[in-house]
Amino acid sequence: MKKSLLSFDRSLLNHLLFCITFCFFLFVSCNKEKDDPVDRTIIVYMTADAQLSENAAKNIKAMQGGYKEKGANLIVYIDDPVTSQRQIQRISNNNITVLKTYAESNSNYAYQLETVLKDVIGMYPSESYGLVLWSHGSSWLPTTKAFGTGDNRQMNISDLAAALPVWFDFILMDACVMGTVEVVYELRNKTDIIIASPTEVVDLGFPYKPIINELLKDKLDFEKVAKEYFDYYNKKEPGQNQSATISVIKTNELENLAAVTNQMLGNRKFNMRTFSRNIVQRFEKDYLSCNTYDFLDFLEKAFPDADFNPLKEQIEKTLLYRANTPRFFDEYDIETFCGLGSYIPNPDRNDYNFYYQKLDWCKASGFDKLFQ
Repeated sequence: MKKSLLSFDRSLLNHLLFCITFCFFLFVSCNKEKDDPVDRTIIVYMTADAQLSENAAKNIKAMQGGYKEKGANLIVYIDDPVTSQRQIQRISNNNITVLKTYAESNSNYAYQLETVLKDVIGMYPSESYGLVLWSHGSSWLPTTKAFGTGDNRQMNISDLAAALPVWFDFILMDACVMGTVEVVYELRNKTDIIIASPTEVVDLGFPYKPIINELLKDKLDFEKVAKEYFDYYNKKEPGQNQSATISVIKTNELENLAAVTNQMLGNRKFNMRTFSRNIVQRFEKDYLSCNTYDFLDFLEKAFPDADFNPLKEQIEKTLLYRANTPRFFDEYDIETFCGLGSYIPNPDRNDYNFYYQKLDWCKASGFDKLFQ
């Protein structure tokens, strides 16, 4: 009789525990759907001008076409002078919801970028964030200020980095010549992954319908994202439109890249006045106005006696993916591509040289020695 009662008590206890556990998980599940942060919020910061206005509208439509309900938020800030839009929008399958409208403000300044990002993060606190920076780009250059839409109102790259208020799983740069050692090194403490091109970004930029779908998945496949971009342009007919370079950079390897570069340079001398840039793989149309070259090709041409095996090995560790079309704008061949662009000190641009030496990359990599 005692054994039977004990058996009954245990059975009753197990049943009660099951009911309590079920109710607990049901309560948590219901409240998680209602109150808990979503897994990921992707923020697209678009600052357009008259030239980019039509592409901005097409890109937003493509993003909407690629969005699927996956428990993630797709938020776009658009500053379009043609339509007079300056607002935060939430993109979903069925509609675009305006969340906030801004009065007069300059979206090409870092303070406005920071304001927008903090506003979105306040609306959608999430476990992870991704950032797309969409506009014109000119790498790190001081006169055109790196990122933005013109009239000398862009933000320089160090101010851009300082304006980012949280850690991002990735930063995708839909802007020209942002895949350079100078730019990615400035952003190394703000993100895990940078997807960018060291050459110009042509046509409509990134094909957002397949890319947004990938970026909303639970497991991010950055190589696939970059490959979508590359394949989109590489499949076009040979000519101006078949033009693309793309790289996926792991930021936790960038300080190692700088250290290996510094060690390779050692006490080697470089004469910027006698060195011929014409022998280095360029990443812009015209050698006369070019400021971006292949990082590895520059160093190999400048210091042919150096041992480049450690640097090549580190580049392989730093680049998760890289790809290039054989020609660009049907104007120059891409004969070598390490995945990263770089500046070559120019004796005719003291303004550039002075500003360059303030960049984090310059001292960390030993590039400051190139100006001596």
